[in-house]
Formats: sequence, C-alpha cells, structure tokens
Amino acid sequence: MKLAMALITLVGLAAANPRPQLPTPDMPPPPLSSHAPPPPETDDDPKPPPTTSTTTSTSKGGPPPEPTKAPPTPDGPICECGYTYCASVLMGMKKPWSQKQLGEAYCDTPNASCDNNVPATNITSALYICLCDDPDQEVGAHLDLVCGCDKCLNIGPDFRGRCETPCHAGNCQMQMQLQ
Repeated sequence: MKLAMALITLVGLAAANPRPQLPTPDMPPPPLSSHAPPPPETDDDPKPPPTTSTTTSTSKGGPPPEPTKAPPTPDGPICECGYTYCASVLMGMKKPWSQKQLGEAYCDTPNASCDNNVPATNITSALYICLCDDPDQEVGAHLDLVCGCDKCLNIGPDFRGRCETPCHAGNCQMQMQLQ
C-alpha cells in the first residue's frame, strides 16, 4: 500500500511540474555565413567527464585511425545541404548567388526545361535544393532546380522555400498507356 501511495505521489508531482516549452523564434534563422556565439553555460547543463590520456591499441598494434575531417567550405556563395531555397533568399545571402549562377543551376538540373540554356520559367522565383556529395558535409555550392514557381515563399515557422501554388514541373514526359 505504501508503494502505491509513493507512486501516486511521484506521478502527481511530475504532472504538477511539467517541463517548460521552448519558445518559437519570431525571426528567421540568421544567414548561413554568419556564426552565432555558443550559448552560455548554465548549472543545468551536464558537464562532460574530465578527459584522461589513455592509450588504446587497434588490432595488430597499428596506429589508431585518423578522425574524419569535415569537407572544406567552398569559396563563393554557399548553401546548407538538403535545404530548399527560394532564389530571392540565395541572392540575398552574405555571399549572394548571381542570376547567372542560378540560371546555370536551373539548366544543369537533369530534365529541366531549358531550351538553348534559357530557363523556361523565371529564375528569380524558382525553388532550388542544395545538394552535397559527402554525408558529413554541412554546406555546399551545388544547387538543383526543384521547380519553377509563380511565387516562391519563405515563411515561418521553418523558413524553408516552397511554391505558393503547385509548381511548374518543367520537362514532364508522361506517357499514358491504355489497356
């Protein structure tokens, strides 16, 4: 009986003291090229255990493997791997993408509708995705066209690019088969 009362008391205390919800930012995240300072440490933050120097051996006494190095940050304009961007956001970055670079990314995308290297839709309202070669890579300089938009939106809460209306798929090659 005492165990049941103790459990009920603990459940009641836990329900009365819920964890606070994190606030949702009112502003979009800073541009990629700016770096925010690390958050201040508090007494609530867990501290890592002190490090000690120990020697570990690998099989057959060989040297330990070298840690993997992060890929270097590309020169010129960059984007964050895996994210979608409106062209207006790319052109407004600290190191802005040019209309020429966006046009090349548009037309270099496989199956994009580009006759004689002229995009079929307006590149300044297009939606792009940032692609990277290395899974550990955080930023890159390779854009692919997702689609041409009538109007590209960059709104909260996630501030990821999207088209206001269904996008222009470009060079669609759909074949209907009648059976």
